[in-house]
Order: sequence, then C-alpha cells, then structure tokens
Amino acid sequence: MVSPVKKSPAKRSKTSPRLCLGLLLAQLLCLADAIAAENVRLQLRWLHQFQFAGYYMALEKGFYAQAGLEVDIRPGGPGTPKPIDLLLEGDVDFAIGNSGMVIARMQGKPLVALAAIMQSSPIVWIVRADSDIYTPHDLAGKRVMLMPAPESAELLITLAREGVAHDRLKLQQTSFNPQDLLDGNTDAYNGYISNEPFWLQQQQLPYRLIKPREYGVNFYSDVLTTREALLQQRPAQVEAFLQASLKGWQYALENVEESVQLIHQRYAPEKSLEHLRFEAEQLRRLIMPELVQLGHMNPGRWRAIAQSYQDLGMIEGPIELDGFLYKGEATTDNRLLYQMLAGALLALLLLGAVALRFARMTQNLRMEVKRRQLAEQELRSSNLKLERLANTDRLTGQWSRLKIEELAHNEIKRAERYDFPLALVFFDIDRFKAVNDQYGHDVGDCILTGVAHRIKDHLRDSDSLCRWGGEEFIILMPHTDLDQACLIAEKLRALLAAEPLTGTISVTASFGVAQWQPGQGLGELVHCADLMLYRAKKLGRNRVERFSPLDTQPLM
Repeated sequence: MVSPVKKSPAKRSKTSPRLCLGLLLAQLLCLADAIAAENVRLQLRWLHQFQFAGYYMALEKGFYAQAGLEVDIRPGGPGTPKPIDLLLEGDVDFAIGNSGMVIARMQGKPLVALAAIMQSSPIVWIVRADSDIYTPHDLAGKRVMLMPAPESAELLITLAREGVAHDRLKLQQTSFNPQDLLDGNTDAYNGYISNEPFWLQQQQLPYRLIKPREYGVNFYSDVLTTREALLQQRPAQVEAFLQASLKGWQYALENVEESVQLIHQRYAPEKSLEHLRFEAEQLRRLIMPELVQLGHMNPGRWRAIAQSYQDLGMIEGPIELDGFLYKGEATTDNRLLYQMLAGALLALLLLGAVALRFARMTQNLRMEVKRRQLAEQELRSSNLKLERLANTDRLTGQWSRLKIEELAHNEIKRAERYDFPLALVFFDIDRFKAVNDQYGHDVGDCILTGVAHRIKDHLRDSDSLCRWGGEEFIILMPHTDLDQACLIAEKLRALLAAEPLTGTISVTASFGVAQWQPGQGLGELVHCADLMLYRAKKLGRNRVERFSPLDTQPLM
C-alpha cells in the first residue's frame, strides 16, 4: 500500500513542467493571434476616390494583412465629423488630415503626423474664364466660396499675403457643388485641382485657377495622423500601418490603371474611369514620387506652415513642435515583454533583431532624407532657371514680350482700381537694318544688348523694360503721367545719342509715348505709342513724340 503512494508524486513531477509550458505557449499564441487580428480604423477626409488610392491598394493587395493588421477604411464627406475630431475622441486609430492639424497640436492636442502624402496642397479657387478675375486682388467685391478654417487656410493666407482684407469679399459658405459656378451663383469656387476641373471640362465650361502655390503658399496635404497614446502603447503597430500604407501608395502610383479599375469597381462606382484617371494624373504632380520620398516631411517646412497660421491669427504663443513629427523610433512594448516571459532568450534575440533592423532603417532614412533635400533644392533652382528663361529675352536679358504682357495686365488693373497714372514708351533703334547690313548680325546683337543695358541702367526701379521684337523695345512706367514719361524718354534719347555704344558705332532711337486711358487694354495702349513712334520716324528720327486723344492716325 505504501509503494503506490510514493510513485504517484514522482510521476506527476515528470509531466507537470511540460504540461505548464505547453499551456503557457498556447496562451501566448492565442494572445499573439488576438493582437494580430485587432481591428485598425482609418478615417478618410472625403468620399471614396483616387485621393486615397494608397490605402485601398494596401488593403486589397494584402500589405496590411502581411503586417498583421485588419483595417477598416471609413469614408468622410459632408455631414461626417472632422477626421481629427474622430481621432482625438478615440473613434478611429488613424486619420487623414491637412496641414491645419498643426494648429490642434499647438493647442495641446496629442496629435502625431506620420507622413505627408501630398507635398503640395490641391486646394484652389476656380473662376470662369469669361470673368475678369485673374489674381487674388481681383476677388475684391466678388462672391467667394470658402470652407471654415483651417480647411481653407491656404486660401486665407494667400489673401492675407496679397493684402486683400476679408471685408472686401462677399464670402459664401462652400456648397460642395461646382454647379453653382456654372449657374452663376458664385464668382470663385473653392475646390481641388484634382476634382472639380474635370467636371467643368465635361460641362465644356472654360475656367481659370488661382493657385496659392503661385503666391508662395505651399502646404502639405493629406497627412496620415495618429494619437500620441496609440503610438506609446502600440509603436510596432503604428510603424507597421505606416509602412504598409506607404507600400500601398507606391503600388498605386506604379499601377495607376489597375488602381483606377479597382477603385471604380469596389469603392467609387459613381465616378467614371475617366474622372479617376484625371484625378490620378493631377495627384501625382502633387505627390511628386519621382523627386520626394513618399510621406516625407521637413521640420523646417512644418515650422513655416505653423508660422503662417500664427501670422493669420489662428494660433498664439511660441511655435513648439517637439513630438509632433513621427521619427520612426520604436519604444518599449511592455505587453510584448510579458508575452515572452516563458522564453527570455528568444525575446532577447527578437528584440535585438528588431533593434538592428530599425537602426538600419533610421540610417537609411537619414541618408534618403538628405538626398531628397538636395533634390528639392536642385528642383527649386531648376524651376527658378526655367522661370528666368521663360520671362527674359535670351539676347538682351530684359523682360520677354510674354512677361511684359503679364506685368502690364496687372498694372492696368491697379490703374483702374486706384486711379493711378500709367505710361508706356515704345522706341526702336534708328536705321538698325543698315547696321546689320554693314557690320553683320554679331555686331547688331552687340548694339541691341548695349542699348538695352544703357537704357535699363537709367530707369527707375518701378519701370519695366522689354524687348518687344527685333530692334523694338517697350518701357512700362507705373505711377507716371504723360509729361513725366516724355521727360524721361527725352533723357533716354539724349543718353543713347551722346556717345558710341561699341567702338565707333553710334546709334540713335525714336520714341513714342502714350498714357493709359480708362477702358484701354494693353493692345490699344501699345498701338497709341506705336503711332507716335511712327510719327517720330517720319519727322526725321532721333526724337520723342507724345500721344494725345486727337492723334488717331500717324503723320503721312
């Protein structure tokens, strides 16, 4: 009777550790599966469209599933609370916001920017091509649609920088319906460059765009965002969601037609394939994947954006963005440590591998960011060079005809609005063909360049000199009446005739001067000055003639 009692404990002692270890491992596996299957909620800014293609493709191509995520993508739109509000209230885990989220951050709200998908904002004003609206200044006295700030911040800041006060506008709440522009219910509709222009093209309504970017307002848009608490509690999940989303965007941009077809079939059947393709083409220009790493954010640019909001009076206090930009650094996950208690060595190896991986990723990211910054600088330099080439005459270095037409249009608008005087001087080099015939075109080019430089050196800062064509030049003189313009023209005429331009070659020039009259366009103003130039030629050249309303025909 004694032996069985002694053997029984011995038998239990051999099996109990194995049984306990097995139960522990089973529990860990169940816990891991539960974590992997945890639902992640993403709130979009608007209705389903190509604007969110990367998230759809990450879901449909299995990138989220490979990262252990089950993602619920929720559309936004009219009547839906703001994505950032839903995020802060805990209704969703991730949200798509605009640059205005920096306002909430500086107000103490725990938002973290993970990635900026669009490097430039798509928001613009759309005006009819048959309107007289060309610049933000032309919006004065017009009916202008705006969304509540900060959604319309880029447009508001553009107005502020151009000195257009809000009380000079007839502000309207946006209707989200471009039909109002077609029906004449508004003069300027705020929309996306990737959306409403397609509809207007389908309606065969010519339009113009006023882009904040052309006035120095260039903000990020469609910024992937989360809460600080979620990042602290589940850093690996946040990183996994970010990388899978960027992978989805990479796939969408490399496979546009496949993405368009899928979005049309499963998410936005009400949008035509042509509309989705148009949207994809426009958004690619804003995302700039060939020049900037997907999701890249520059801290200096964020500070400049915050400063713009501060200048507009939307935020107060010093600009403090510590912790606002996600840096991709993993933090300790206590739950993971508890899961690995049964296998300390395995946990150490796993954590070591993760740490090494993130260290390499961080190093690569820093190198890539540096490379992209250099690329951005080169792009800016290239754009400036292209702008100079487009706006200046290649031979003389003065404004081109296209540029002077743009400047003149703006000055005529100002003259109309503020009753400023505006004068135009049209001159050309006397007997220039003889110079070319006698000395050759190389010398002729030197004469043209010399005349341009000598005239330019004696103009005021407010004056603009343009090579109109051949040996003809135009000088645009804002805030200058006819008498003043004639005095200046006479000084310039004498200056050219005073001494040779090159070697022993002397030239003279004939000048026609006209003052802008209300109702005139640039073409009429140039015509009046040209009549006087023709008169100066007929009266012997090397002289200045002024236009009066009676001078409708040249001297015969």
